[in-house]
Amino acid sequence: MIFLICVCTDGAVIKMNDNTLDAEVENGVIFDLVDSYKNKYKDLHHKNTTERFEQLVGKSRINVYQNRETNKKISETDARIKDLDRRIKKRNTIKTLIIVLIVVSVLVILGQVVAMSKVGLELAPLLIACLGGGSIVLCVYLLMKLNRTSKTLKIEKYELESSLQMLTAEAWEHLRPLNELLNPKICPELFAKTLPAIRLDKIFDAGRLDFLTGRFGFEAPRDNNRSTLYVQSGDINGNPFFISLDLVHELGTKTYTGSRTIHWTTTHFSGGKTVTHHHTQTLTATIEKPCPYYKRQAYLVCGNEAAPELIFSRQDSDAEHMDQKQIDKQVSKEIKKLHKKAEKETARGGGFTVMGNSEFEVLFGATDRNNEVEFRLLFTPLAQKQLLDLMKDKEAGFGDDFAFVKRRMINYLYPQHLKDIKLNITPGYFQGYDYDEVKKRFISYSNDYFRYIYFALAPILAIPLYQQQRPGGYASPDSYESYASFYEHEQIANSLPEHMLCHPESSTPSILKTTVIGSGDNRDTVRVTAYGYRSERRVDYVQKLGGDGRIHSIPVEWTEYIPVTQETEITVSVVPDEDGETTYAEKFRQAIERLTNRDNIGEKEIFKAGIFLAYILKKQSNTN
Repeated sequence: MIFLICVCTDGAVIKMNDNTLDAEVENGVIFDLVDSYKNKYKDLHHKNTTERFEQLVGKSRINVYQNRETNKKISETDARIKDLDRRIKKRNTIKTLIIVLIVVSVLVILGQVVAMSKVGLELAPLLIACLGGGSIVLCVYLLMKLNRTSKTLKIEKYELESSLQMLTAEAWEHLRPLNELLNPKICPELFAKTLPAIRLDKIFDAGRLDFLTGRFGFEAPRDNNRSTLYVQSGDINGNPFFISLDLVHELGTKTYTGSRTIHWTTTHFSGGKTVTHHHTQTLTATIEKPCPYYKRQAYLVCGNEAAPELIFSRQDSDAEHMDQKQIDKQVSKEIKKLHKKAEKETARGGGFTVMGNSEFEVLFGATDRNNEVEFRLLFTPLAQKQLLDLMKDKEAGFGDDFAFVKRRMINYLYPQHLKDIKLNITPGYFQGYDYDEVKKRFISYSNDYFRYIYFALAPILAIPLYQQQRPGGYASPDSYESYASFYEHEQIANSLPEHMLCHPESSTPSILKTTVIGSGDNRDTVRVTAYGYRSERRVDYVQKLGGDGRIHSIPVEWTEYIPVTQETEITVSVVPDEDGETTYAEKFRQAIERLTNRDNIGEKEIFKAGIFLAYILKKQSNTN
């Protein structure tokens, strides 16, 4: 029998055996995160994903056997086409060799004719010329035969390619009903089914963002140096969070190098003679100029009222790359430094004290904490154990790849692994004409999605008090300036074709920022401002003293980046999701039809972005 002792925030002691632990998991509190994933949630999510796919297959009423037979024919036809292509290429190579042989034979004959014209008719040149003529005749015969064969093979290949196109179109039609049911929003739904305590939103709306800012004090950055590529909001037992992947702009410098080779001569007398020496020197020069840089940054923002005054930050320790012996050695070394830090803090009247768990103190490393009482309230022995297991894990998750910053009731996490999965997929990502490939891709991505998001949230879930804490009441406004939050607007803008929103002269990525112009009837009118740079080639001349004693101008080419902006007004409409019987594809068709009739725009001007439809109203470019 396994027992676990937990101390609650009110001082009560709870003793739980393994049966109680299972009940707690079902009630929304997850203990032993790494083992829970390996022994329960990994298989459970795979089961849920497989069952959902089978449900979609049943709903679509596709004929799986028929699709497999068609794809079998596609594979056979494709193999035959590749074989024909190899045979055609082989014959083309032989034809090239024959043509070369013909040219050589012609040259030989001409050479012998010239020889006979000079020395008269002789037997040897005559025989060589005859042999050359015979080889030409033979080569022409073989060339004609190869041409006929190649033509037959090309006709056969063309017919097979036409057949392959028909078979592929037929296979696509077989899976069309299933493809229309597949959409990226199924993955968050399946995540919530596997872990009911975590709910993922279909839309990061203005209400969710207002709850984070108004109740928890989150300061949403309207930074023109970052733009949201992907966002997913939700809550953990009512505590709001969102995961975002941003494109971040930084203005740095770049070093450019130029060179110039100079020549000069010197003379001196040696042995009564004048001796001249030629000299060569390559002069180099470097300059630094402003240069924009771009990177992607994934992060998690979570609101929670536990330890409301606590502030700290920590960086990843890379514990997953060390064995226990290496960890013990590092802990033994670093804990001494922390004890000295604590002594100095105490002498100055500070509050930093070293925790009893040296391994956690060193590996977690939040030594800049401002409140020891709240820090210990949050990081109980159970929380410490779970975080250490998470940081040292080498198999199930990603180890200690996260930075963690707490600013009172807002927690920021920066999981590095989120950059390794494509989060902002489109419905077309799952779709295909081969049933088995579509199934494999759907199940594989759904399992990856669960794993990546689970371990992104794991540092929060590892703290029991965070899971047990329920947010207090909050009086939300009666209305908001927009339906979706600006994070969602930026994600939508970044999913549109780049040339539509970026300045036409921009040679760099663009940071897209949004401003709400109007909202109503489940649609927002948004102004998108694209910040980019156009580039101009420049040359600077750097003066440098050469070995010849003269000053030389060294040309250094560099690129000037000139800011450019473009403003584009777009309309963003959410596709209603009330009717569970209608497929997403049909909902989009109906929504597009309503837009074309109401707003008098062409269907090709409307773009899908998640569960939104967007189209451009007008644009204006500016160059600074």
